[in-house]
Amino acid sequence: MNYFMLDKNNPEHHKMLEKLMFEYVSETDLHQGISTPKNIIPRITKSMIDKIDGNRLLQMVLDENEIVGFCYAKIDKDNDKGIVRVNWGYIMEFFVRPIYRRKGIGKKLVELCEDFFANNGVKNVWLTADAVTGYPFWIACNYLDSNEISVENNQKIFTKELNK
Repeated sequence: MNYFMLDKNNPEHHKMLEKLMFEYVSETDLHQGISTPKNIIPRITKSMIDKIDGNRLLQMVLDENEIVGFCYAKIDKDNDKGIVRVNWGYIMEFFVRPIYRRKGIGKKLVELCEDFFANNGVKNVWLTADAVTGYPFWIACNYLDSNEISVENNQKIFTKELNK
């Protein structure tokens, strides 16, 4: 497996991420009983890429030439929109293709995100989790159910204190 940061200036990286985003959105839509219009997925992908800076991380995983997973994360700042926990790490999007799950790939992605946060002085991380595939995974990664529900996506909020 090859773990690497998405290069904003590499069109091939854009294509790989967009391809995986279709699979990711299809799975999350199925679990949430919604239907995201397919024509907005390229815009969502472009927005994610455009926002990458020193405060955001878009980590990808390749098996040979096939993208199999990604993690999109940021450090919350007080001028951010939506739910904000200032100076906390926020894992916004996370996905590993189903056939690659339970092989340690997701845990490695989490470690890379947590290292990014720790290297930037972050002490706590939060995320919202999908009930079907998210809860068991994040609990296995030592994230705790905060007993809060996100007003943005109606999902449980999980948190973790970093010990790095």
